[in-house]
Amino acid sequence: MLDGMERAFRTLLAIAVAFGIAAGTAGGAPAQTPEKPAAADGRLDGLFERLKATQDANEARRIEGAIWQIWLEPADPAAGSLMKLALDAQQRGDLFGAFALYDAIVNLRPEYAEGWNRRATVLYLLGRYDDSRKDAEKTIALEPRHFGALSGLGLIAAAKNDDDGALDAFERALEHNPHMAQIRAQADALRKKRRDGAI
Repeated sequence: MLDGMERAFRTLLAIAVAFGIAAGTAGGAPAQTPEKPAAADGRLDGLFERLKATQDANEARRIEGAIWQIWLEPADPAAGSLMKLALDAQQRGDLFGAFALYDAIVNLRPEYAEGWNRRATVLYLLGRYDDSRKDAEKTIALEPRHFGALSGLGLIAAAKNDDDGALDAFERALEHNPHMAQIRAQADALRKKRRDGAI
């Protein structure tokens, strides 16, 4: 019980520190509101075109990494501080701490698509599929090409035995990133299942 209380306290302290860093000391300038979300970033259009066109697996991984890097770029210093803390917490396996931090991000910057996507991931890992789906859908509303969130929708549908919904989401994800081998394999298996009359 004490360990849980200590983790909760540390999470709240981390949020307070992150907000403090972003706001600065008394007299400092407030954080600026971003003019547009990452989906409007002009760099993404060219990267997605290259991702669809390339036949080289190594190049595809590099392009995919560049896209993720843009998506992760913080909306402002506060969101960036919170995201770093949240990613660290998730990597340590502290899903409840990560959730609290991602929750703070989406409340601070609701236009920051990656905040919603990361919270959706943690909710999925916690088995809260309906809540995870809502966050994934919010991610896609902000960034329609978000192949990570689309893949997540497919995994949620599969977990709920909705084969049609899973296949639809996987196919939408592959339209934007045709190089996801595991997602393609799952889509192929579902197509075979449909051909065999099992869907």
